[in-house]
Amino acid sequence: MYEKIKRQADVQGISVNNMIYNQLQKQYGSGEFDYIVALDCLKQDAMEKDSYFCLWELPTFKNIEKMTNGSESNESPEQIRARLGKMFHDAVKNGQVYDVEIFTGKTDALHWKTKRPGRAVVYTKRQEIQEVLHDNTDELFAIVEQHLQEAINQ
Repeated sequence: MYEKIKRQADVQGISVNNMIYNQLQKQYGSGEFDYIVALDCLKQDAMEKDSYFCLWELPTFKNIEKMTNGSESNESPEQIRARLGKMFHDAVKNGQVYDVEIFTGKTDALHWKTKRPGRAVVYTKRQEIQEVLHDNTDELFAIVEQHLQEAINQ
């Protein structure tokens, strides 16, 4: 049974825990908030970004209150954001959000120093990182040479 659930979770781009939680929420919960649909919307919002971003910049994440108006959910918008943010972070970490990754470097953009909420994770598009590598051909050749050497050694 676990393998079936795991395959379905992989198809949906979520963890097994999040898929089971969503199913239990639908079956036994009083709310009608669908985390899977909201996560898909977040992924779409992230793919439309063209540089660095935090979850608060994504329209779906900002408008959780509007999405939950009228539902009889026992969870507050803050609780929903926390769970949804964790689901999105896990999906990015596991490579399930196309072309998006967690930014671990430092940025010189001034607006990030003032705009970014404390401890908020910054995400970036992979293509930006690749462009930096392509600008420096020596680094690119060194990476290719390293991969070739690893393949030869195996």
